[in-house]
Amino acid sequence: MKQPRRRLGLVTIGLLALAGAATAEESRMSPELARKLDTRLMPAAVAGGDEPVSVWLAFADKGEAGPADLVARLARAEAALSPKTLARRLRAHVEPLVDERDLPVHAPYLDDLAARGLAPHGVSRWLNCVAVRVPAGRLGEVASLRYVARIVPAERMRRSADPLDLAPETEVRAAAPLRTSATTVDYGQTAAQLTQIGVPTLHDSGYTGAGVLVCVFDEGFNFFDKHEALRDIPIPVERTRDFSRGIWNVQDTLSGGYRHGTWVLGILAGRKFGTYVGAAYGADFALARTEVGSSETPQEMVNWAMAVEWADSLGADIISSSLGYFDFDPPNADYTYADMNGHTTVVSRAAEIAASKGMLVVNSVGNEGGVAWHFLIAPSDVHGDSLIAAGAVDAAGVVAAFSSYGPSADGRVKPDVSARGVSNPLVGTSGSPQAYSSGSGTSFSQPLIAGLAACLMQARPAWTPRDVARAIRLTASRASNPDFRVGYGIPNGGAALTYDPTTSVPPGRPPTPRIRMAGPNPVAGDQPARVYVSLAPGGLVTEEASVVVHDALGRRLRSLWSGVLTSDSPVAVTWDGRDDRGREVGRGLYFLTLQASGERSTIRIVLLR
Repeated sequence: MKQPRRRLGLVTIGLLALAGAATAEESRMSPELARKLDTRLMPAAVAGGDEPVSVWLAFADKGEAGPADLVARLARAEAALSPKTLARRLRAHVEPLVDERDLPVHAPYLDDLAARGLAPHGVSRWLNCVAVRVPAGRLGEVASLRYVARIVPAERMRRSADPLDLAPETEVRAAAPLRTSATTVDYGQTAAQLTQIGVPTLHDSGYTGAGVLVCVFDEGFNFFDKHEALRDIPIPVERTRDFSRGIWNVQDTLSGGYRHGTWVLGILAGRKFGTYVGAAYGADFALARTEVGSSETPQEMVNWAMAVEWADSLGADIISSSLGYFDFDPPNADYTYADMNGHTTVVSRAAEIAASKGMLVVNSVGNEGGVAWHFLIAPSDVHGDSLIAAGAVDAAGVVAAFSSYGPSADGRVKPDVSARGVSNPLVGTSGSPQAYSSGSGTSFSQPLIAGLAACLMQARPAWTPRDVARAIRLTASRASNPDFRVGYGIPNGGAALTYDPTTSVPPGRPPTPRIRMAGPNPVAGDQPARVYVSLAPGGLVTEEASVVVHDALGRRLRSLWSGVLTSDSPVAVTWDGRDDRGREVGRGLYFLTLQASGERSTIRIVLLR
């Protein structure tokens, strides 16, 4: 008798979807195990034994008892949003304000796993999954649990290491002012890298990132509270979190060498005028240690996913991440270039969801430009409206040889923009509060772009994160002719400040496609989902366009509409909740994507029927 398949909703992690063809191992295991187990785990399941395997367990639901219970729980989740999180989502026009991803993982599932000696070491409510170390011989037992929908390996990926080429630390005292003629701030060592991207123009206009919360993800923040350029930054302990150790403190011992986060924080937040000033020295900051530099383990990608959810709960506006991952450590199978599509890896999916919650993610594009794998790293493969991937150039604007380059697997321009990432001045971390050094890497171009974004957010509070990302891209030095080495070029803060998201169109490029809801969302009952599609204003331009439907796993379900759009006449499109074969898709989260001239615009729709 065929077992009934439990319908999966929006809460199943995207990369858990792929199941391989039947194998010899599969034929020797129970139907339940064969159906739920990723093919990469089948040899371990067949061999059995007590050797633990790190896996993701995706849950089938969040324990909701029907549509009415789900609606009530969503209402409670909305009421529980912190004031800053609520304000950010409203400002970013997040619709709906909360969805099923905001609901916690069902506690009885966690309790049951713990009672079986399988306490999770990582939990993601957004992805509705947990990371667990399971003895290979018990994979069948876990698969038999009714609430487990899928079991896949936890990623073990290598981070893209910076070509640090660190200069020896030396003590620096305030010197003669280093400022441009129009600049009122004495930047000291950082004047050149900030001037290159137009940050002083924003500072001189009074925009230093004040009121914007930037959450920095990195490997460690050693000595940040002692150095003269950072010690006056007020970062309360509740805005620091070490996910690698599970404690509310990101400090490490000096002997540990965990200092990369301090360097990045300095580029963003430095406040020693006349000596060292950061790109967004007026912003607020939160610090998340998600990485352990001495090793690469599956836990680190779990940490990144959990840190994004924590940043959302704080109300963070920007995530500044100099971390990225490009392949598995042996013996696990590598990701391929085809997987760098913005939807496949755990961190890319988490970054996409962060964008849907109103946060802007700025991430290093990677330092693989000079090696066989020269492509961008996850999560910098996420679409540029949701994540800014930062490449590196030198002081003269020449692309750094180590800077990773695109395109993404689906043909998009990457990196998005580039900033100074060669011989950047860095705060010292060896013990002297007046010491400084220098180093290279896209890790150091990234916080420059994140700081620029923070200043723009302060200057233009009505802008969405997408508006900020577009302003930075579409006013950069190569906006009319982007390439795959520097993207849209070197940003220009002054030009970005004058960008108008309602009328501005990329020079020499067609208007941006737009998609918006025309009815209620979530969609209940037998009513169809209704949207309007159009091109942004910018003249009577016409473009061939299409609308497709994807599920929460990234699978293409239906080619919904195709035709010609103009910039003055929106088109109404409806979706009846069926796939290309006419089958009802069921309740859950779905994405309707409008594409025109290589640009995409996506809207999330929740079906409750």
